Amino acid sequence: MLRERSTSVLGAIVWFGIALLASVASAQQSACGTKYAVASGHPAATAAGLNVLRSGGNVVDAAIAASLALGVAEPYGSGLGGKLILLYRDGASGEITSLVALCTAPAGLDSNAFANLHHARRQVGYLAVGVPGLLAGLDEAHRRWGSTPWRELVEPAAELAATGVELNDVMQGMFAAKASSLRQDAEASSIYLRNDQAPPVGSRLVNADLADSLRLIAREGSEAFYQGPIAERIVAAAQAAGSPLQLSDFAAYEPQVAEPLVVDFHGYRVATCPPPLNGGTTVAAALAALDRYPVGQDDAGKPAEAAYADRLGRVLQCVYPRVHESIGDVPEAFASARDLSSPQAAQEIAQLAAALDPRSPYPEAQAADVEAEADALPAASTTHLVVVDAAGNMVSLTQSLSLHFGAAVVPPETGILLNDSLSNFSTHDPAAINSAAGGKRARSTIAPVIVTQDGKPFLALGIPGGQRIPTTTLQLLSRVLERGQPLDKAFAASRYHLQRPLNAKQPPNVVDYEDDAEPAWVAAMEQHGWRMKPRKRNGHYFGGGNAAQYLPNGQLLGVADPRRTNFAAAE
Repeated sequence: MLRERSTSVLGAIVWFGIALLASVASAQQSACGTKYAVASGHPAATAAGLNVLRSGGNVVDAAIAASLALGVAEPYGSGLGGKLILLYRDGASGEITSLVALCTAPAGLDSNAFANLHHARRQVGYLAVGVPGLLAGLDEAHRRWGSTPWRELVEPAAELAATGVELNDVMQGMFAAKASSLRQDAEASSIYLRNDQAPPVGSRLVNADLADSLRLIAREGSEAFYQGPIAERIVAAAQAAGSPLQLSDFAAYEPQVAEPLVVDFHGYRVATCPPPLNGGTTVAAALAALDRYPVGQDDAGKPAEAAYADRLGRVLQCVYPRVHESIGDVPEAFASARDLSSPQAAQEIAQLAAALDPRSPYPEAQAADVEAEADALPAASTTHLVVVDAAGNMVSLTQSLSLHFGAAVVPPETGILLNDSLSNFSTHDPAAINSAAGGKRARSTIAPVIVTQDGKPFLALGIPGGQRIPTTTLQLLSRVLERGQPLDKAFAASRYHLQRPLNAKQPPNVVDYEDDAEPAWVAAMEQHGWRMKPRKRNGHYFGGGNAAQYLPNGQLLGVADPRRTNFAAAE
């Protein structure tokens, strides 16, 4: 069998070894090249994508290889058992396409019974699992835009699972945070724990069952996952635990391909993903309003970043409730999303935001009840990758299991961690737009973006981090597009996040911020009327994104967030 492997696959294995050594020491935060750039959440995934490009593959091929490798190298963040959302820009036509492959609730889901479950059972275990969409999304992307044989894109991830990934200190912290959940499942515990504890730094994590699953997918395609033995194993394990998942749910799964949401912001055109992603709608609506915000004398003499953060907070106080009420997996959500980011709505939001008091905004700015348990948790596990080339072809791709390690269950003989995407449904009100129902997809805060200027490629960017995704994305876009800040400095800068009230008792003006922020900025924000709450600077809460930018000198710049194990490469 070794002779049948292509030289490109063997090259990937060599690169994996180099990348894994790098992952133990440090992350590479930026890289420049003239042909292509790749940035992802782990050196091994970046290496997989880079090797595909070196071997003549295109940006979609590279993204597929990197995506599958991420599922092995960052098992807490994404994988075959999760979801995927991507934007693709075709360099020849300039057309940008959105591909959304969210997890789907089983058709037989009893929404009342689900709502009455203890909240922990809606987050951990098979009752939280939806039909995974990631592989169907990758297969659809490959069918539409790929050029390299499917098998060559999958085999490197299989090799990585078979040889193992070395655990560094950042990764070890992720494992430790969910050890108690992983202990509840024998398969997950046997793969990801050592004596019921998180493995020590330097441990090599081998997942032989996942390697076998990936090799089967390499040979037989996505049918092995959705209509073959992998689906059978997942459904058998789920049903044994009381889940309504059926083989027919897997066979019926299809990703969604649609036009992106597009808004103009300071001379740039920003594209992001449409509903049921509330993250993309939040970003689009906020950018449109910020572009029309009446900047007045109130900002004079105040730190520039505080003035901007105040504007962003006010706009989000207006955008949050509008998105909350109108965006979900319903047909009318697409029209609602475009209405929210229209010039008329943007002007209305900007004027309302400028006039309100952050301490007591209009009543609708406070939610009536908890939307979903996942919203109240401090972290959500997601990862992002970007691939761009000199011809203007771009991929901005986010993938996730929802919470860290998803539902923390692995069906026997698969090695596949499954999502807990059903925890993203609303359970307090059966009439809510995001309420749970069979065949429905819970909304998500994921918001990958692609930015162009005068029709030319400029930036691909994305962030993990649950509820922090839209706010961090908005900060990065403002720093780069509005204020001309270098991309690497924008990523290194301190971050903040306006909490969205989950019930009427919570204050509407709480801003989380990284604890390395300037004291003068914190003081200025407090003077604006915001309640400031420090958070440790790490990738667990604020996430660790990646981006690639087209520079004026013709070079391509890949930038990886320093908060996680991210790695950028370019040639």
